[in-house]
Amino acid sequence: MERITLANEAGGIGVWEWNLLTGEMLWDKRMYALFGLAPHESPSYDLWIHLLHPADREYAALTVQQAIELRSAFHMEYRVVDDQGHRWVRTQANRLLSKEGRIERMLGICQDITPLRNLNEALFQEKERMAITLDSIGEAVISTDKEMRVAFMNPVAEKMSGWSQEQAAGQPLSELLHITQGRNGPEVENLLLCQLPPEKITPGLAEDLVLHTPEGGHIDIHYSITPLRSEAGLEQGAVMVIQDVSESRKLMKRLSYSALHDTLTRLPNRASFELQLKRLLFDAAEHQHQHVLVFIDLDKFKAVNDSAGHAAGDALLRELSDLMQHPLRSSDFLARLGGDEFALLMPDCDIGQAHDVVQRIVAAVNDYRFQWLGRLYQVGASAGVTQISAENCQSSDVLSQADIACYNAKRSGRGRLVVYEQHRLPLSGNHQGMDAAMIDALQIELPAWAVAPPKTPQAAFIWLLEVQLLTADGLLLDETLLRNNLPDETLRRRLDNNILEAFFRHDVQRLNNKGIPVILPLNAQVLSDAAFVQQLCQRFVAAGLSSSGCGFAFPAASVLSQGDQLYAALLQLRQCGCRIVLQHFGRNLDAFNLLSDEVVDYLVLAPELVANVHNNLMDEMLLTIIQGQATQRNISVLAGPVSVPALLSTLANLDVNGVWGSAVAERQPLRSLAEDHIFAIR
Repeated sequence: MERITLANEAGGIGVWEWNLLTGEMLWDKRMYALFGLAPHESPSYDLWIHLLHPADREYAALTVQQAIELRSAFHMEYRVVDDQGHRWVRTQANRLLSKEGRIERMLGICQDITPLRNLNEALFQEKERMAITLDSIGEAVISTDKEMRVAFMNPVAEKMSGWSQEQAAGQPLSELLHITQGRNGPEVENLLLCQLPPEKITPGLAEDLVLHTPEGGHIDIHYSITPLRSEAGLEQGAVMVIQDVSESRKLMKRLSYSALHDTLTRLPNRASFELQLKRLLFDAAEHQHQHVLVFIDLDKFKAVNDSAGHAAGDALLRELSDLMQHPLRSSDFLARLGGDEFALLMPDCDIGQAHDVVQRIVAAVNDYRFQWLGRLYQVGASAGVTQISAENCQSSDVLSQADIACYNAKRSGRGRLVVYEQHRLPLSGNHQGMDAAMIDALQIELPAWAVAPPKTPQAAFIWLLEVQLLTADGLLLDETLLRNNLPDETLRRRLDNNILEAFFRHDVQRLNNKGIPVILPLNAQVLSDAAFVQQLCQRFVAAGLSSSGCGFAFPAASVLSQGDQLYAALLQLRQCGCRIVLQHFGRNLDAFNLLSDEVVDYLVLAPELVANVHNNLMDEMLLTIIQGQATQRNISVLAGPVSVPALLSTLANLDVNGVWGSAVAERQPLRSLAEDHIFAIR
């Protein structure tokens, strides 16, 4: 008996006896503690009822009454009021009968089950929250046992799979879900193995996964399978989560298309062209295949834009884009680079074959008559053609060659094509024979582009110069190709000096007097020559340009790749009054960690970032980031070339500081700029 008493006390169990004949109740110590009675108080049935929570009294009295009438045992749970509020008590009792079969006494126990009830309530609430969450989320959730048989499906999973919870319960997961890579591709093996994955499986977002429904429908999905394990690490099942990504995948495809296509003409854009060019250059280098690159510029297009309006210009571009595709093979790749510039890539093609096709394109454009509001307009096309081969497969080289050939086509009368021929230029053959006299014989021209705020394109505040090197017979040379083919540094520095001489000789003083600040592009290698930089500073100051706003531009990639080495040279130029411009600033946002307004005044964006920003959300977002980072560093951002007014509006909304291109003003020779410009900017 003592052992039973000790066990009851250890378990928090109170023991009681109730004599129904006399009404006397006997409680042990634990009962007194459970119900909060003082030792001198005598328990009774009425007192017990009074100690219960008011809401539970009727239920407790009815339970006891029924047990007495039925002469049966009973158990119940109720609340007892105490100083802290209430506690839950479980009571179990049995009856003791007299010889006549009447109930004489009831013997029972009471146990405080408050912690258990609180735990059950918490578990219930958690289960309810989980059920509500699983029912309300937009993702399908399926749990399985160790054999990958379905144990639970939420409503979204039922809808997506076409199976109800009752139908799916106990079924192998692989028999319920038919997932393939693409609509007609192979099935996903992870689900067909019918075994638990060793760790979480999450296919790549780029995988084109499709869930096939029993009704024949298709849902683009992304899924993950996570194993469930006990605390001991034993496998208990898995949870599969499936997301319907049909809409987001459609959006991604639209964004991908937008990123690679020109919205106006539906042709591939510059970014797409660059990807295709890389493939062909690699193919030429690896497999010795021949391809052709063509640049096509429309002639007199601006006249249509100016006289008939930009809607007419857009319509003309669409019509000419269709027209130029007629002679092409299915493998040929025509892209719009921006404005009135197009590029054509012709795989597995030689110059002879390409010449005939491009000639037909040029002739078709030249003969085309564009009708707008009752008037006829005529434009033309100039094309530059170059061969891509194993011997000529550098991107910068072939782009420069096609650009030079196209320029020479325009220079020689427009409306024609020119094939780039190295043997006609002084850059071929034995370059060791090239001497200072040949460098000095080159003609140097410095045409200027006006730069103005996009909201007020008439108010130019600076002019960007270009360096054009021409042979005696007027052929345009590429400066980079020329430099790479010069045999020694002495000749390269001589070329730099000749460019500077042309700059200071071409009415720089007159430009300064009229308040026309100009920026001359220089090769970044000159910054490594301390003597050259010192001489440049002295000459700049001697020309009276210290407060003119004039300066020099350098390729951003070259400067940023040697930032610490060139910092002192840039700072020296800044201290003598030079404005510093970094050109062709691209997609490398990490470069901002190297930029400071101590050495940089302007960033000129790479043309490929600007060409389609009015039609390309991704480019617009990138330019927004660049503009914001530059503004924080007090660096102005310039964008161009801008040839269509829609670009002006977009760049104005992006708070770009300055734009240049035909939409602002046509390029003009430096000398005529000094002669014609009559108002001061400063």
